Amino acid sequence: MNFTNNRTVSLKKMMAIAGLFWFFFLIFYLLGALTFHSGEQAFTAFYAWFNGSIFYPILATLLILTLAFHVFIAITRQLSNNVSSGERYKKPYPKAIPRIVAWSGASIILIFIITHTVQMLSINTIDLYSEVQNIFQRPIMWAIYGLGMITISTHLHHGLTNVLQTLGISSKQHKGIALIIVLLIMAGYASIPLGVLYAKV
Repeated sequence: MNFTNNRTVSLKKMMAIAGLFWFFFLIFYLLGALTFHSGEQAFTAFYAWFNGSIFYPILATLLILTLAFHVFIAITRQLSNNVSSGERYKKPYPKAIPRIVAWSGASIILIFIITHTVQMLSINTIDLYSEVQNIFQRPIMWAIYGLGMITISTHLHHGLTNVLQTLGISSKQHKGIALIIVLLIMAGYASIPLGVLYAKV
């Protein structure tokens, strides 16, 4: 039993570290996206540098690996919990978060990440500024990105308030700070389509 518990804790810590990697990537990606407000030249220059740098393939590989690991551990832990022997060892799913809601949210996030990645890889990077403007001039993209940002923000808040506990630090006093961080990040991302809408008006 101690071996199983130690293995579970180790996997949770590794899962938390993988989640933190994506958290810092969200911030880095946001900083790059915010150059949109500085105009076409600055926006294009940043992504031309990044896409042509050695960091791009390295970061892309790490993102794929950490995302796959994060999803794999989340699924296997839940399945393991479902088939655990003995009712006293089986953890009930949190009543505050119905199972269907949690799994639906996770599925939406995964679909959104894949959709956004395919979209970014398929657009014309030479005229990226205009491509982004065209994307957010379509109402359907507002709906897709709005739903994606909402689900990511809820998952991110849940992760930030629990990752410290997983890493051995109490997270109760950090819920408010986590909420502020999430709101700031989401406000930054929301400013891109809002900037497109403002320019159009």
